[in-house]
Amino acid sequence: MNRLTKTLALAAVVLAGAFGATAAQASAANFTVDFKIQNNDSAVSMIRLTTPLPSTITGLIDPPAAIAAGGSDPSSGNAQWSDQLPTLNHSTSVSLTYGRASDGGAQCVFTMTVTRDSNVNPYLLQFAVSPGSPCTAPTSSVRSSNGQFTSQTYAFGWANY
Repeated sequence: MNRLTKTLALAAVVLAGAFGATAAQASAANFTVDFKIQNNDSAVSMIRLTTPLPSTITGLIDPPAAIAAGGSDPSSGNAQWSDQLPTLNHSTSVSLTYGRASDGGAQCVFTMTVTRDSNVNPYLLQFAVSPGSPCTAPTSSVRSSNGQFTSQTYAFGWANY
């Protein structure tokens, strides 16, 4: 009986180690970006028009709600974009559209793209906004060795035009 108990305990430890390694490998195969969308307008409320929320995005107001002038989505902290790391010379991106809360006008599309290349820090995060002014995107691209872009919160800005 004692031998059976030890064998089962050893098997449990081995299985726990295998599951732990699998979980670590799965999380290592993803990138994460911390971000938020700010309402930079002084008088007009904005709202996210992208619905449903992409499954790779967490932390944004859901369902979408009007965000007062000077507010942000999310209202505190940050949202996250997390997806599988792209393979060499490939990229993945996500776009979110915001507009006036009253009628959906003054739309801006905010885009984040992660690309993998042969650089020593192979993961490149880039930002874009369309149509541009007065809406803004972070101006600098960022590199990472492991796909984790969580050392700061990258802020996009919406404004009525």
